[in-house]
Amino acid sequence: MNPSARVSRVLGTVVFAIAALVSTACFAEPELVPVRMANLNIGLASMPQALAIEKGVFARHGLDLQVINFIKGGAEASAGVASGQVDMGVFGTPVLTAISFGLKIRIVGSPPLKRNNFELVARKGIASVKELKGKVVTCGALGGGNHQALLKILKTNGLGPDDVSVIATGGTDAEMILRSGKVDAVITTEATRIKLEDEGVGTLIAAASDYFGRYQHSYVFATDKFIADHPEAIRAYLAATRDSLDYAKAHEDELIEYSAKRVRMKKELIRAYFDEQFRRWDPGFEVDVEGTANAVEVLKEFKEIKPTASFDPKTWLDLRFL
Repeated sequence: MNPSARVSRVLGTVVFAIAALVSTACFAEPELVPVRMANLNIGLASMPQALAIEKGVFARHGLDLQVINFIKGGAEASAGVASGQVDMGVFGTPVLTAISFGLKIRIVGSPPLKRNNFELVARKGIASVKELKGKVVTCGALGGGNHQALLKILKTNGLGPDDVSVIATGGTDAEMILRSGKVDAVITTEATRIKLEDEGVGTLIAAASDYFGRYQHSYVFATDKFIADHPEAIRAYLAATRDSLDYAKAHEDELIEYSAKRVRMKKELIRAYFDEQFRRWDPGFEVDVEGTANAVEVLKEFKEIKPTASFDPKTWLDLRFL
């Protein structure tokens, strides 16, 4: 082979290799940003997000959403944040408690449901909160949102800490506890209440949302480090969550089938639950600043936050991602 032909062949090989690399770079899947997300809503409330992850909604927004479930509540999740296990999270007022004690996180938005959605369900034969005097009531972990809801409900009905035996059961199944017959009432989720009432096991005697006035309970937060390193991922998370809500509403039958395989509940009850949730969802994700300030005062009332703590929106919130 003459020298000019050899040079031409070499050049051709190099050009082909470069073209192949360019083609691969252009059509390769973009690398997803991992987001370790703290979640407390284990059960029916978490199904829209779980379905969206399976359908690739978050991946289409460039995120590898890795959900970490903390079954014992916000205090356990806050410890997970402090230990570096978590980048973002969605849960209740333990977020405010954590910020007040110096945990390096900021509120970046609101979930589609902001209010305190816990409900007090009593065994059959008990029709009012005042009838719980001298009886046993269980809640989740002390300091969690359901414990705070229980305290507020009891206090508003004139019951003090010595009037009711309150037992914190951590992440134990509230449905199983009430069915055991060993307690008189449980503070639990709407989904569990719907099932207990349908099966004649319990009766709703108080909804926490009726007791707090203007009060925001739940928040989306991110660590200061994640905000600094991946601000675009926070915007992507909020956008993907909005798309998740849209997908759930547009594919309700699929959502119900998906949920029925993972939650022990009749399909008609699942449908009733989501029909109610759809009406309440707020896809704007705006934080109610006044409602947050009121929540801080409630936490001071229950000694969850030091009385000297001062709510400063400029340092507690980072709302540029909305």
